[in-house]
Parts: sequence; structure tokens; C-alpha cells
Amino acid sequence: MVLKKGAPADIVIYDFDGLRVMPDEIVHDLPGGEWRRVQRARGYKYVLVNGEVTIRNDRPTNTHSGRLLRHGSA
Repeated sequence: MVLKKGAPADIVIYDFDGLRVMPDEIVHDLPGGEWRRVQRARGYKYVLVNGEVTIRNDRPTNTHSGRLLRHGSA
């Protein structure tokens, strides 16, 4: 694997000793106020998707630089 400027890459930088799985919770963010169960984690310093920071210090940055894949196709 090679990281180079201009090439697509997804990168995760985390604190191995600080990784924690949080208790699951219910969120009401689906259409019609429907609920879903989510389980968050802690210890992620940065998540980059295609060079854009999508998570910084466990918090989303509201940057959506990837594409949603459905049924294994783009």
C-alpha cells in the first residue's frame, strides 16, 4: 500500500489503548420518526475518506466524501 497525493484513500488513526465500545442506544433519526439501535465507539482520533476528515476526536465533522454502496455496487 502506498499513500500519495491525489490518490483515493481511507485512513483511520486511533488510540489503540483508548478504544472503547460504548453501550448501545436507540436513536429516532429515520423517516417518520422511526428508531434504530446504534453502538458508538471512542478512541478514534481521525477518520479520512478520500482525503477528507469525516471524524475528528470521536466526533463527526459533517463531511460526507464517500459514496453509499447498495447491494455491493456503486
